[in-house]
Amino acid sequence: VFRHRALVWEMSRRELADMHAGQVAGVVWLVVHPLLLFVVYAFLFSVVFSVRIGDRGPADYLIYLFSGLAPWLLTQEVMSRASNAILGSSTIVKKVSFPPEVLVAKTVLSSLIVQCALFGCVLVYIALFRHNFIFIIAFLPVVFLMHVILLWGMSLLIAAVVPYFKDVKEIVRVFLSINIYLMPVVYAPGMVPDSLRFVLSLNPFSYLIWCYQDVLYSNAIEHPIAWIILALFSVATMAAGSYV
Repeated sequence: VFRHRALVWEMSRRELADMHAGQVAGVVWLVVHPLLLFVVYAFLFSVVFSVRIGDRGPADYLIYLFSGLAPWLLTQEVMSRASNAILGSSTIVKKVSFPPEVLVAKTVLSSLIVQCALFGCVLVYIALFRHNFIFIIAFLPVVFLMHVILLWGMSLLIAAVVPYFKDVKEIVRVFLSINIYLMPVVYAPGMVPDSLRFVLSLNPFSYLIWCYQDVLYSNAIEHPIAWIILALFSVATMAAGSYV
C-alpha cells in the first residue's frame, strides 16, 4: 500500500468527489449527514429520554455521547463500505497486475478524511465546556492509531471474505445497526442490570469506546485493561485480515 500511496490517494479523492457528483452541495453532504446524526442522538437521549451522566448537566452527557459516537460512526462507515470494496471492483481485481489492497486502502482513507471532520467538531465542543487538553493531545493519537490498525484489519478481512460468502454483507449490515446499543455509547455501564453487564465485556468494540471515553470524557485512564485488550485486538485483527 505504501508503494502505491499516490494511487491510493488519487482513488480516495475521486471516490469522495464521485459520491455526490452533480449535487449542489457536493461533498458538503459527506459532513452534513453524520453531523445530523449527532444532532438526532443528542436530542433523543439528552432531551427526550433525559439521560444524565456526571454532575454538569446535559453538556456532560453530550461529551460522553460524542466521545463514543464519533469513533463508532467511523467504524460503521469503514466496515459497511469495505464489504463492497473488492466485490464492487471485480473488473479491476481480475487484472493480475493490480494490487487489491489498494481498493481497501482507498476505502479506509476516504472514510478517515470525512470522519476526521467529525472528530474536529467533537474536540471543538469539548473545548467549549472543558479546558484540559493536555491529556487529549497526549493520548488521542495513541488510541486513534490503534483504531486505524483495527479498521485496516477488519476491512481486509471483510473485503476478502465477501466475494466468496456474499451473505457476510447482510451480517455486517445487521451487526452495525444493533451494535451501537450493545456498547456503552448512549448509556453508562452502570445503567445496565448486573445480570446483563457481561454483554459489554464480551463485545470487543466496547474496549475501543472505553479508550476513547478515557481520553475525551474522563481525562484519565479509567479502563487500563481496555487499552491492553484494544491493542491486542487491533494487531490480531490486522494479522488475520492480512492473512485471509
